[in-house]
Amino acid sequence: MNRIEPFQEIPFGTTDLAAGLRLIKRHQTLEIILTRAQDHNRITGEVLDTLMQLCQTLRDDDTTSVVMITAEGSDFFSTGLLNPALRAQLSKQQVLDLVWKANRTFDAIEALPQMVIAALNGKAVAGGVELALACDVRYVSSESSVRMPEAGWGGFPGAGAPVRLPELVGKAYAMELICSAREMPAEEILRIGLAQRILSHDNFQQEAQNILESIGEAGPLAIKGAKKVISTRLEPGFNAARMLSDALRQALEWSEDVDEAIAAGKEQRKPIFKGR
Repeated sequence: MNRIEPFQEIPFGTTDLAAGLRLIKRHQTLEIILTRAQDHNRITGEVLDTLMQLCQTLRDDDTTSVVMITAEGSDFFSTGLLNPALRAQLSKQQVLDLVWKANRTFDAIEALPQMVIAALNGKAVAGGVELALACDVRYVSSESSVRMPEAGWGGFPGAGAPVRLPELVGKAYAMELICSAREMPAEEILRIGLAQRILSHDNFQQEAQNILESIGEAGPLAIKGAKKVISTRLEPGFNAARMLSDALRQALEWSEDVDEAIAAGKEQRKPIFKGR
């Protein structure tokens, strides 16, 4: 993995990382861009490792008060971590290790002292949605959508969606989105409060950068102080829900339903789940 120097030593401008990330540092802002457009900006283990290293650096960084996570291209913000085809190539323990790594990384993003913005330039799927949920606010393109397809694979999102989504949109919407696995368009994302604003699809990156720079002009102590107070108020119950999610996700990986989903994917048929 590339060693990432403290941000004080990164010159203003662009830094490309081998993991498939680009950093753009401007004064009090840092833009983190997923650059695996050829793979629908899939979140790999290497991407997670580098994001975790960035979080460790940002925790004590006084030169950054606002972070924005976005992606290259106009089609996908991120297609997530796994799908049935990829899961079939991994052992069950390897799948769980990747999910746990995503959990730790997304928790670290949520715990950053800086305000963190998710700028969804396109579709967010599975773990891509969970990355966005770990951020403080979300802006979407007019062509963006979110979908958590895990129920159709015999499971549920294991990297934070059942923990974070109800707090943002309420229990009923969270249950419906997770259990139906349907795709939600930008207008509905905004209406239920999952995003703060819809931006122009054709001029998305510039509009998102304008928002980033505008917030970055505010006092750093004000931004970090407000986030600390709000996060402390909302904290009770999170750890218990996270532990339950991890335990259920581990049991699920050894279920017959997960094996059926993988087999159905290979055979290009609809899975027949039995609930065991």
